[in-house]
Amino acid sequence: MTEKLFGVDFGTGGCKATVIDKEGNICASAFEEYPSEHKHPGWSEQDPSLWIDAFVKTVKSCRKQMKDGFDGLLALAVTASTHNAVLMDEAGKVIRPCIMWNDQRSGDQCNRLKAEYGSEIFRIGMQMPTPTWTLPQLLWVKEHEPESYAKVRRLMFTKDYVRSWVTGDFCTDVVDAQGSLLYDARKNVWSPELCGMIGLPLSVLPEIRGTKEIVGKVRAEVAALTGLPEGLPVIAGCSDTAAEDFSAGAVNAGQIIVKLATAGNVNLITDNAVPHEKSFTYPYSVEGKWYTVTATNSCASAYRWMRDALYPAEKELCEAKGEDVYMLMDEQASKAELGARGLIFHPYLLGERCPYFNPNARGDFFGVSMVHNKGDFARALLEGVAFSLYDCLQVLKNFTDNMEDIVIIGGGAKSPLWSQIVSDVFGLEVKMPEHAESSFGGALLAGVGVGAFANEMEAARKCIRMKRTYKPDPENHAKYEKIFAIYREIVEASAPIWEKLARIAND
Repeated sequence: MTEKLFGVDFGTGGCKATVIDKEGNICASAFEEYPSEHKHPGWSEQDPSLWIDAFVKTVKSCRKQMKDGFDGLLALAVTASTHNAVLMDEAGKVIRPCIMWNDQRSGDQCNRLKAEYGSEIFRIGMQMPTPTWTLPQLLWVKEHEPESYAKVRRLMFTKDYVRSWVTGDFCTDVVDAQGSLLYDARKNVWSPELCGMIGLPLSVLPEIRGTKEIVGKVRAEVAALTGLPEGLPVIAGCSDTAAEDFSAGAVNAGQIIVKLATAGNVNLITDNAVPHEKSFTYPYSVEGKWYTVTATNSCASAYRWMRDALYPAEKELCEAKGEDVYMLMDEQASKAELGARGLIFHPYLLGERCPYFNPNARGDFFGVSMVHNKGDFARALLEGVAFSLYDCLQVLKNFTDNMEDIVIIGGGAKSPLWSQIVSDVFGLEVKMPEHAESSFGGALLAGVGVGAFANEMEAARKCIRMKRTYKPDPENHAKYEKIFAIYREIVEASAPIWEKLARIAND
C-alpha cells in the first residue's frame, strides 16, 4: 500500500487536486474550472458553492484514477487565493457573493483609509490599503450594502470555507490572516485597531492557527460524498502562493519565484519581515521565514481573456479535436517578431497592483496598425505581461542584489515560449521545477503536518526536482530593454486618461 498525501487548491479560475506519494511522484490529479462574475467594470465575485462542487468533483476524480483509491492516504491540505472573505449570517448561510482579491471596487475606500489611518495601517498590518485587501473590501460592503454587513456573524476565507465544510472547524492560518489587513502579525492576533476602523466585531473572525497544524478531521458526511477516509487529518493550509512557492523549492532566504498564473507574482523569500509600500509582506509556509510579494493583477487571466475574445472559433475547433487552443495561440505568437512589430500590451484588465497600485488602470494594445495579425496580438500579450512582471522585479531590487536563484512556476510557465520571453525580458536565467503547483505544495505541507517528513527541508529535498532551465538571449534582452522603456512611458502618459475613463464608467 502506497502512503499518499493530498492537496486541493482553489485558484481564481478553478480547483486543482493532486495526490502524491512520499517521493513526490504524482499519483492522481484533477482540475475543475469555475467562473467569476464581473457585473461592473473592475468587479470580480464568485459563488462559494462552486468551490464545494469543484472540491467534490476533483476529489472523486482523483480517487477513481488510483487502483487502491485513497488507501494509505495520510493527510489533506486545502489552499486557495487569499484576501477573499466569505460573509456568513447567524444560520451559517452565505450572505452575498464573495468579493475576490482582484476586485477593484474599493478604490475610494482605500483612499480614505490611507488619508485617515495610513501610517497606523502600515505599522500594524505591514501594507498600505489597496482594493486587494479584505479591510477596504469590507468597508465597501458596509457603506454600499449595510443590510448585508449587519448580518455578518462569521467571516472565512476561501480555503477555510471549504475546509470548514470538510471538518466543521472555524479557523484560519497565519498567512490568510495576514492577507486580510485585519491582523497584527507581530503579536499573532486579530488587531482591535484595524477592525475598529470599519466597526468589525472580533467575534466574527476565525481562530488563528499554524499553517501545518492539524485543525480537524474529515466528517462522515463528507467521506460518504467524496470517498475520502472518515477521520482523515486535515491541516490548516495556507495561501496558494505560499504553497506554490514552497512547491518550487523556495526554502531559503534570497530565492525568487516568478509565477505565471491568474495573476502574476515576483516573490522573494526573506528571513524577516521587510514591509514596503510597493509590495506585500507575509509569513511564509516555511517556519520562521517570510516572503515579499510583488504582483500584477492580470497574467494568465489576460491570455484567457484573449482566448475567449479573439479565438472562440479556434477554441471550439481545438476542443472538438481534443487539442489545446493555447498551443495554437503560442504557435502563432512564436511566428511573430520580437516586439510584435511595434505592438505593446499593458495587462491592466482589472486595474493594477505593483508598482502603480491604481484600480483605475486599464489595459491597452498600443501601436496597432494594418500590418498586425492575431499572432502579433498574442505575442504582444505575452511580452506585455512579462514587462509587467519586470516592473515588479525592479521593486524587489530594494531588498536583494541576488538575481541568480530564480524559478518560474504557474500554468503559464508550461508554455516554453512564455517562459523564454520572461527570461529574455529579465535578462536572467530561470529554472522550472518539475511539479510546481499549489496543490502539490499543499500535499507536501500536509506531510510535514502529520510527520511524514521531519520538516520542510526534508520534504523539499525528497520531492522537489528541477525540470528545465531557460537562459536569456543577450541580444533579445537589449531589444526588450528599449521596448520596456516605451512601455513605461505609455503608463505615465495614460494615468490621467485612466482617471477620466473611470469617471465616465462610474457616471
